[in-house]
Amino acid sequence: TSVTLPALTPALTSAAAVVFLFCATSFGVVLILGGSRYRTLETEIYLRTVELLDLSGAAALSLVQVAAVVAALSVGALARRRRETALALRATSTVAGRPQGPLAWAAVAAALGVVVLLVVPVAVLVYRSLGDGLAGYRALTGFGYAGSLQVSGLSAAMNSLRAATDATLLAVLLGTLASVVLVSLSRGRARRGLVEALDTALMLPLGVSAVTVGFGYLVTLDLLPGDLRTSPALVPLAQALVVTPLVIRMLLPVLRSIDTRLRQAAAALGASPARVWREVDLPVAGRTLLTATAFGYVVALGEFGATSFLARPDTATLPVAIARLISRPGELNNQMAYAACTLLIVVTVLAAALVESVGRARVGEF
Repeated sequence: TSVTLPALTPALTSAAAVVFLFCATSFGVVLILGGSRYRTLETEIYLRTVELLDLSGAAALSLVQVAAVVAALSVGALARRRRETALALRATSTVAGRPQGPLAWAAVAAALGVVVLLVVPVAVLVYRSLGDGLAGYRALTGFGYAGSLQVSGLSAAMNSLRAATDATLLAVLLGTLASVVLVSLSRGRARRGLVEALDTALMLPLGVSAVTVGFGYLVTLDLLPGDLRTSPALVPLAQALVVTPLVIRMLLPVLRSIDTRLRQAAAALGASPARVWREVDLPVAGRTLLTATAFGYVVALGEFGATSFLARPDTATLPVAIARLISRPGELNNQMAYAACTLLIVVTVLAAALVESVGRARVGEF
């Protein structure tokens, strides 16, 4: 309590702010499990927009959520500043020891509890998808019971793959450029307050819910000339806006950790800024960039909040199709939903395996 806890307090505060943002902006879980009885700002914005058509009320709730997000991001930024100071004062050599005592057993128990809470529901879901053989998977070629979907399950899966690919490529590009700019400003003569303000602004999509993002796109595009709300690029753009902060949070600390003397030495030998990035920065941050790409792809693939606003019925993604299937009666719809969820699980596991295959190097703040 006198040594370890004070040193961990900045990291714990930063982690608590991130967890708060993820929990406060959770949409799919609350909508499915809470129903009409338990509501949050997320589901209330969705219901007021889709069912009640109360756009002014939904906009007011969105502003309340943005204010809470800005406060949480400010706390997280302050914690990161204290954490960086603590890391700068830390000795370069550490003594590795095997944890012993009650804390070690508590950590093991917590890890086992997390595994059980994750594995059991997933295993039950996969088992249900195989309950009638492969009937649910075969039904994915159709449109569900009594035409519940306007697009087949396989077409929805292809829509998800295309949108997630486009969103991930755009998010990685924007996140990399933003990280490079922030690092360059912090190494230059820019004021620290300006850099932190830009960092916080780039993190806003991490806390502002995907529902708010989708609702904002819907309202804004309605004010512009032309029917841009039917553009196929809307879903990838919204998903990229959600994924970009995750890429920045993973990549930025790694770029900041690169020794400036290496870059200066390369520049002194005649390397251009582009070559310095290619020969110095990219080899160090390449593994983290690949991990951020895989992580962002998984997030985009399962994104539901913004996509539920922007996807048309004939271009629905797999998460949107699953939500529609489980909201309509019919055993065939349930079997299709089980099979579709299993497909998402398989893709997520493959992406996690890719992340694990690139090694266990430190990958930013996640």
